[in-house]
Amino acid sequence: MELFWHLMSRMGQVFVLAMVLPFLLACRLKEWEPAGAFLITGLVTAALAWEFGLKARQRERRGQMTLREGSLFMVLVWFQLGLLGMLPFLLSGMTESIPAAFMESISALTTTGLPAVTATREGWPWSLLLWHAIMSWLGGFGFVVILVTVMPQVSGCFGVTLSARQMIFFSPIWQRMRTSIRQGASIYAVLTALAVLAFYLSGLPLGRSLVVAMLTISSGADAWTLDFAIMPNSVWLAAGVVMLLGSLNLLLLWKSWRRRSISMFLRDTEMQFFLLMLFGASFLVILNLSITGFCLPGEALKVGFFQCLSFISTSGLAVAPFWGWPGFEKYILFLLCFVGGCMGSPTGGLKMVRLLVLNRLLNLGLRNALHPNMVPVVKLDGLAVEEKVVGRILSFFFLYVVTFGLFVLLLSISGITLMQSAGYAAACLTGDSGAALLYGGPGVAALPGWSQLLMALLMIVGRIEVFSFILLAGFAAESFKERW
Repeated sequence: MELFWHLMSRMGQVFVLAMVLPFLLACRLKEWEPAGAFLITGLVTAALAWEFGLKARQRERRGQMTLREGSLFMVLVWFQLGLLGMLPFLLSGMTESIPAAFMESISALTTTGLPAVTATREGWPWSLLLWHAIMSWLGGFGFVVILVTVMPQVSGCFGVTLSARQMIFFSPIWQRMRTSIRQGASIYAVLTALAVLAFYLSGLPLGRSLVVAMLTISSGADAWTLDFAIMPNSVWLAAGVVMLLGSLNLLLLWKSWRRRSISMFLRDTEMQFFLLMLFGASFLVILNLSITGFCLPGEALKVGFFQCLSFISTSGLAVAPFWGWPGFEKYILFLLCFVGGCMGSPTGGLKMVRLLVLNRLLNLGLRNALHPNMVPVVKLDGLAVEEKVVGRILSFFFLYVVTFGLFVLLLSISGITLMQSAGYAAACLTGDSGAALLYGGPGVAALPGWSQLLMALLMIVGRIEVFSFILLAGFAAESFKERW
């Protein structure tokens, strides 16, 4: 368990550093209650990080992560950061509800963006708004780090090797994991800096550009924090570019940059499939909005494409009241949030490469029915996909659908309609807060505490991509049997 405690300690250290900026802002704006909350939370987090570091030094130094250790880290790190992240909301007096504060923290860390402390984030202290944005940015960064280090060891990547096998080396050994972390963090930091520049050039002040960039590049933006409907077209354009970049494979971008080869990026099958899905869905939405007379053609072109990009990137930004659109458009948007971006991006959803493999597997199945003697082989970018990877993708798809259906039923117990429950479940599982607006609802803040905790759990399950949670439950069951 040496590497587990070491990673938990490092995440705590990062969290302490992340609190410095909102603490200084709170002092600058004389928001003394949030300032005190950040100070106390920082001390508690530093003490935990120190304790975890001591535990790591007391263990046998192996420097290598086991399967049990990896699954334990992938699950517990979200609970650790979620519990620490909720303290500023509780200690500052924003809420007295522990379930609401915990869900608000998890909502930011998993880049979902659903508000739970209040119905909207209007009127929040600026330091807490900045803290929400930083947690969202760290959540996207943490997902990228887990994607290139721990997840390949725990879940066999569920397809990540299909789009990152040329240059990223996956290893359970810490020294090699550090190299992968630097590679993932470098491109994430560069894209964030470009996003800040894009929003600043679009006319937003520097401080607001930083907050909006962190939320958008991590796919953690939402309709409750950012009112894009009243912003000029230049900000829309900047947001669209940032959402598009955040939906692409960060590891592929890194490889293309290192090799100075734009053709590697343009020839990538997953990226081409992503653009095909985006433009195809946008065409259907724009066409139907124009035909039904719901929008003028020019307005339909603008809001239709932006809203499709927002949903497929699981950002949740709203530039139009899409919840009042005809049923066809709402259904397209609902499906897009499950599609998600490319593998290797901080977006949620099933991811493009998995859908691409499933599509080709379906085509091969149909061809094999016509030609029983053929040997079916799924290929991607000219290379054969291993059968075990295809099997894992099928398992993941099944688990994803079952998890969604189960939580839809559980959330409906809270008194909301089945469609509203489906919207909330989709938002939590995919990380797209816009899905919660599609079919209305009373708002998360008005739901009972147990349903808020249930939604927070679903957010974590969706972020660790289901399998790790089930794997950890299996280890716990085996340990229980051994003891009894």
